[in-house]
Amino acid sequence: MESKSIKVAVISDLHIGDMAKGKDFSPEKTENASVENYLQEFSDFVDREKLSADYLLVTGDISNKAKDSEFELASNLIEKIAQALNVNRKHIFFCPGNHDVNWPAIKSQREAGASDDLVLKAKYLNLLKPGLIFSDNQAHGAGRFDDAPYFVIWKLGDINVFSLNSAIYDEPDKKPHCGEIKSEQLTVLESLLDAHIDKSKLNIFILHHHPKQYHDRTFQEGDKSGMINADGLLHLLSKKEIDFIVHGHKHIPRFDMEINSDGHPLWILCSGSFSSRLDDRYFGGVGNFFHIIDFHSRCQENGWSRGIVKSWTHLLGHKWLESGTIDFDSSNQFGAYVSPQKLRNLLESTLEGLFKDKSFIEWSDLIATNESIQYYPNNLLRSNLAAVAQKMKLLQRYSGQQQAFESLILIRERSA
Repeated sequence: MESKSIKVAVISDLHIGDMAKGKDFSPEKTENASVENYLQEFSDFVDREKLSADYLLVTGDISNKAKDSEFELASNLIEKIAQALNVNRKHIFFCPGNHDVNWPAIKSQREAGASDDLVLKAKYLNLLKPGLIFSDNQAHGAGRFDDAPYFVIWKLGDINVFSLNSAIYDEPDKKPHCGEIKSEQLTVLESLLDAHIDKSKLNIFILHHHPKQYHDRTFQEGDKSGMINADGLLHLLSKKEIDFIVHGHKHIPRFDMEINSDGHPLWILCSGSFSSRLDDRYFGGVGNFFHIIDFHSRCQENGWSRGIVKSWTHLLGHKWLESGTIDFDSSNQFGAYVSPQKLRNLLESTLEGLFKDKSFIEWSDLIATNESIQYYPNNLLRSNLAAVAQKMKLLQRYSGQQQAFESLILIRERSA
């Protein structure tokens, strides 16, 4: 990946149909819809913020019940979302989710005595219907979501997108419903990654189901809907030095980093839901989410991709606003990592140099002195910066309403 910005927009879990938040996001009338024209609100927000992207990722649960009418509407809406962001139609990449599996077709095929291959094809007859953006854009890649190993690769000039169908083995009678990747798939996947990963490009891996367990703040019961063999997948992606992972399924967004014994850090964005109605009884006031991953460059020292995930949320009565207002940072940094002690040493030496001739410094002064600071994970940087500020008797202030790093000001306390 050359040292130029690549912007990747992310939407997930649209649930177009009777669970959609917007009336225009369902082909039928639904009592769950609470917004008259959700697409227009999104387009107005994009115009207001002057947002654009180079690519658009859609990480599953595109429909709610895998109906033909839902996918037809989804194809149209996703194209309009891409157009609002100035994303080329061919630059829309996706993966199926568990809600995109046609369960009635599975039952009818099994009752008719169809072969397993025909049953598998029937799962995606509606999603991959000719003429829709999903079948058209799958054809631009290598592989199919309904053929083993259920994996599609899109290769462009500055990006490779590797997309796994983690819902392929889900069926109506399967309990618990969960994602899965089988051991034989991992073997084939390793060969495909060896053949297609190109470190001169950005390499992104997308799937629907979460490849790690998350702490649930709202659901009390254990989550059994993740992925079987997820650990094997994460080890493989670390071994092959994938730059970034994006998934859906969990309607509460997260952003985190995983390091396993293969050594390469994996930056993982759990997207949340773009347009599903979210019941406050279960989701605790969490809104719908939209993200842009801004890949700035690749670190010359360790080869890691670096950048910032910008996030916005839609809340009833507020429409779209920066997400930092509801316990998910509006900007999440990625691409650098050291131990807490090394980071404290780095921050202390950098600040000591800056405060030799200044009584206060801004965030821009800090990253101009050491650019890597802007890529350390938010939690790691925030806690260790606070420790160093306390040790050096520095006050932390923010020029904006949110405690965002870009508005940070550090002030030397006056002696008594």
